[in-house]
Amino acid sequence: MNFSQDTSEESTFIHSYTADYLVINQTKYDCHCLLHRDGLIKPWAPETPLQPTNSEFDDILQLTPEVVLFGTGQQLRFPSNELRRFFNQQSIGLEIMDTGAACRTYNILLSEGRNVAAAILLDQTF
Repeated sequence: MNFSQDTSEESTFIHSYTADYLVINQTKYDCHCLLHRDGLIKPWAPETPLQPTNSEFDDILQLTPEVVLFGTGQQLRFPSNELRRFFNQQSIGLEIMDTGAACRTYNILLSEGRNVAAAILLDQTF
């Protein structure tokens, strides 16, 4: 799916996505990614993609977002309750959704000026 949006250079917008890649700020990524509104875009390789550990979110947690959107590929898949409790203890929201919904929601929250981060899984490894 392609998006069309007026973007500022400081923000990290998702311009399009498929099951195999993301286009973020006009750059194509064919890997899982962590991203944050302040420009962090990092390839992400959780050892077990659908059950990532707490420490695999360290890069975005250091930026203390209000909410982290976890895109689980084309199908909605839920991570462990332990991960959800961990985010709750950090007072950071964790929203689990399919990757398409996570991309759309990320852009909406970003356009509202919210401190949002996303952990996006692609379907290439499932």
